[in-house]
Amino acid sequence: MTPEELEDEDARPAPPVYPAITGAERAHGRRLAAIHDMYRAELDAVARLLDAIRAGSGNAADLAPAVAGTQLARNMALFGTACGRDCALLQNHHDIEEQWMFPSLAERGGAVLAPVIARLKAEHAVIHGLIGALHEAARDLAASPGAEGFARCAADFAVLDRAIRSHFGYEERALEEPLGALRVPI
Repeated sequence: MTPEELEDEDARPAPPVYPAITGAERAHGRRLAAIHDMYRAELDAVARLLDAIRAGSGNAADLAPAVAGTQLARNMALFGTACGRDCALLQNHHDIEEQWMFPSLAERGGAVLAPVIARLKAEHAVIHGLIGALHEAARDLAASPGAEGFARCAADFAVLDRAIRSHFGYEERALEEPLGALRVPI
């Protein structure tokens, strides 16, 4: 699956409907969105940092002094660190979902939830690949600061950011009712 395919809403299986779901059960299912909000805030912080680097770089010639230790160089180093931390947190989040939440949903929800869970796992794999690409770009940028490396880092982050936000939206819509109706702890 490509990042573009990940964002294809028409290809995502529809979740089952639970007509008798209560307000309390629906509220329980929304707890996943609250967890995702923490990750969205981290993505926002990385995006702001990228914007700050971009605003300070001007053009390729302006990057030369950065190598000598200007604020831009420190920001580039911080970008790599911040992304590394955030990406590791997201990996842990997906691991928890796949090893704990998804099996509980599969056991309690049966075959009707299987296509949704399979799709979410496939999307996790795409996101993990994008995280790896961004880690590599950040390492390369730290080793050799420059406009080309920064552009690659920024582009890789943009693709990852879109994929994560799209994935979170689908996951929240698809699992809100099942999590609550099936009483799967979050």
